Amino acid sequence: MRVKCGVLLLLPLLLGLRDPFQAPESRCPTATLRQWRYVGVVLGKVPVAIVRDERSRWLRLRYGDTLAQGGRVAALDETELVIDMPGTCEPAQWRWQRQGTNQDENRDRSITAGGQPGAGRGASTGEPGGG
Repeated sequence: MRVKCGVLLLLPLLLGLRDPFQAPESRCPTATLRQWRYVGVVLGKVPVAIVRDERSRWLRLRYGDTLAQGGRVAALDETELVIDMPGTCEPAQWRWQRQGTNQDENRDRSITAGGQPGAGRGASTGEPGGG
């Protein structure tokens, strides 16, 4: 009789059942994705989204990439990143608006629109560094 009781007590462990006193593991990474920040995009033939994850690591994501958390990059552009989550995860789709400073963008636009400011300045005036 003691052998049968011992087998019955060890049966859940042998079958790999989870501990009923532990909270069930979530297969949907909701808590980690809430901490992500979409900070930029590199535009080109294949756009690359720049994301800061929950551990403050920098990630580079492209359209169609599959994440370790199980999601897939559905869309990305200058303003938004969209990730589709698998199966029964709620929400089924995550969206981030790009976060950044417009001040830096405006500064960079003025350089590309009118050439580099100060380029060639000083060459004919004898200023230091002008040649």
